[in-house]
Amino acid sequence: MFPKGTTVYHRASGRSGRVVECDGDTVYIVQDNGAELDLPGQDLTTRRPDQAGPAAPAAPLAPPRRLTARDMTPEHAAVLASIPPRTLQAVAALHERQPGAGKFSGLDLAAKLNAIAEITAVPYPTMRQHRGNPGELGLVMGKGLADRQRRG
Repeated sequence: MFPKGTTVYHRASGRSGRVVECDGDTVYIVQDNGAELDLPGQDLTTRRPDQAGPAAPAAPLAPPRRLTARDMTPEHAAVLASIPPRTLQAVAALHERQPGAGKFSGLDLAAKLNAIAEITAVPYPTMRQHRGNPGELGLVMGKGLADRQRRG
């Protein structure tokens, strides 16, 4: 499918890695941060996401909107439930290391989702898009979480 050593990109998230092995439709890659992933081959491409074609000029990015308790619906709880437990544990540990942050478990739903978005660099709309698919959501959040863990 992909030759060993080829750099591949995940179509949905843009994550990249070097192919270590292919087994049937499963491709095993290692990312620059050392994380190893196994992904379906049809989700990967050798084209960088920024090489997909001419891009429109980038609009200035507005800061992500913070969720409030009034925004919360059952869908928000479902999104939180879709986040892999190990990702939540890592987010909680990083949150609790911040001065004056308090316990992650003591936060309300909106504050938890805001903390997750800040620490993983994944905005809530992206989390909602991957709701119900913890593996994909963990992949999307992995790089931001790894970058944040390195910074401390």
